[in-house]
Amino acid sequence: MCIEKNELLSAFYREQACRSRTISAKMNNVSEALKIARTARNILGANGVALDYHVIRHMLNLEAVYTYEGTHDIHTLIVERDITGLDAFSAKEDG
Repeated sequence: MCIEKNELLSAFYREQACRSRTISAKMNNVSEALKIARTARNILGANGVALDYHVIRHMLNLEAVYTYEGTHDIHTLIVERDITGLDAFSAKEDG
């Protein structure tokens, strides 16, 4: 995944990256990191929420990224728009 991420970033900066591919990678990275942080918290038990370990800090940071960037919901709509050609953001009604 690191090689693909580096390729995506270099293509992004050259303005040659496909938007849906970049968004999919970002969405997947946040989702997987959040799963890993939750698993680490569960493994540590009560210590997983203590500030002595940095697991809870990372997990809360990822939750914030997931929320304020709309990583799952908004990016899913953007990817679906690129795949189907149907714009979920427009409020046009048929008829």
